[in-house]
Amino acid sequence: MQQRLLIFFFILLLFSCSKKDKAPIDYVDPLIGTGSHGHTFPGATIPFGAVQLSPDTRFGNWDACSGYHYSDSAIIGFSHTHLSGTGVADLGDILFHPTTKEFKPTSDGYIFDYLLFSHKDEMASPGYYSVNFKQEGIKAELTATAHTGMHRYTFEKTKDANLIIDMHHLLAEESIDSLEIMQTGENEISGMRRTQGWTPNQYVFFVARFSKKFNSVQHINNGKVLKGSDVPISSNQQFFIKFGKSDATPLVIQVGLSAVSRENALLNLEAEKGEFNFDSVHHQAKQKWVEALSQITVEGGSEDDKKNFYTAVYHTKLMPNLMSDSNGEYRRHNMKTVQLPSGKKYYSAFSIWDTFRAWNPLQTIVDTSLVNQMINSLLLMYDDTGELPIWPLSAGETGTMIGYHAVSIIADAYLKGIRGFDTEKALQAMKVSSDINKKGSDYYTRLGYIPSNIKRESVSCVLSMLMTIGAFRKWQRKWEGRQILKNTGKKLCLILMCLTGFQNFSEGNDWMETGIILSIPLNRVGHIPRQPPGNTVSLCHMT
Repeated sequence: MQQRLLIFFFILLLFSCSKKDKAPIDYVDPLIGTGSHGHTFPGATIPFGAVQLSPDTRFGNWDACSGYHYSDSAIIGFSHTHLSGTGVADLGDILFHPTTKEFKPTSDGYIFDYLLFSHKDEMASPGYYSVNFKQEGIKAELTATAHTGMHRYTFEKTKDANLIIDMHHLLAEESIDSLEIMQTGENEISGMRRTQGWTPNQYVFFVARFSKKFNSVQHINNGKVLKGSDVPISSNQQFFIKFGKSDATPLVIQVGLSAVSRENALLNLEAEKGEFNFDSVHHQAKQKWVEALSQITVEGGSEDDKKNFYTAVYHTKLMPNLMSDSNGEYRRHNMKTVQLPSGKKYYSAFSIWDTFRAWNPLQTIVDTSLVNQMINSLLLMYDDTGELPIWPLSAGETGTMIGYHAVSIIADAYLKGIRGFDTEKALQAMKVSSDINKKGSDYYTRLGYIPSNIKRESVSCVLSMLMTIGAFRKWQRKWEGRQILKNTGKKLCLILMCLTGFQNFSEGNDWMETGIILSIPLNRVGHIPRQPPGNTVSLCHMT
């Protein structure tokens, strides 16, 4: 009896220890958000990495923004770049499709069949994704470094081990105006493509190295095998690679990416070379996530609460994305390539309208180093375009959404003492952007409001500008009363008279935008105050 009690208490002790030792990373489920209209991806990446290696299940519709949707039951393949949580689709570059079949000689659509799967055979965790294609006899696993994606495909013994690299795969209605793919070694393929889509002139260069030599490589164009001196006549190009009969030894592939050049893609691959040791690279990716997710700890709540919380924290670290290479080079918005000083990094994919209210202030608490790197990136974009960015992606500007909220981001950081950037240059960029921004500020500066019969989302535009002006005013007080902006004393009642009709708002209506008005400090006559505010006015006070 005594021995049974000892065993019982020992088991109880083990159980309690295992619960206590559960780390934040153990709560994260990357599949959360991949259904409905969440537009997140489940694949492998590291915090703010340049590569997001993930399965694609669809293309060409709004719920293909991240390439993957939980309601789907077939995977097209695995591409190396993805967006998370956006309302517009782009990226999905360089698709790899493992198969045990021959390619289909079709000139329209994919030259392969989709891979059927079940969510029961799928696993996702920070820095890792796997799925077992039981019908085809292939297990696929993915992990990543900052600039590379690593694949591990295990083919059932005696089955044909083949791989298709599809350069024509796109998630959205884009055009490919430049493309190359070539064999550059007995186990190496490299290439590039430039697309015109949501963001213009998006360059992706890659170098892929394989753990096994090729048995054969065929270049496919419009469903036909190119021979000898044949020249591709369209961007519908694939490589069909055969490795022979499988002996059940995994095929490991590491793919280096760059927006600058093939040479830099190779440099990134060499700098982060995993020696085809998938488990080691996965471990390194996991450790980066352990560190990143440990920035915030919570107490109390249920297991489901913690799962939701830490998965949300995980999603806050998928964008923006690193765009500078391991040697510090990056492609500017003017398409030139330059090199950063040692230790500096360049980021893009800033969904600023979505992030300036909450995500950016969060970063000022948990990662001030990232905040400085981001602001320096915004200022480098200003150097190229003469204006702070609105929604930059890759080496281009999408111009999506309203306002010029990069001003709020910079001012918020400055006011919190985060100043690892050129503050004089930042001030100039903020002022210049407020004068030339194409989102309606010219009307506001001249008239004090934006006419709704001329500009869509006019009310939301003005409210956004008022929030930015508020950030300016706080900066101005910090700079001992220096005059920064003029014409910021316009009466808000000119705006509020327009609070009718959905077309005057950006993804909202008058009730939803009341919260923004409540957050704008006013004096008793409805002007933006020059001194620190003493009250806040709501809609009902303006009638």
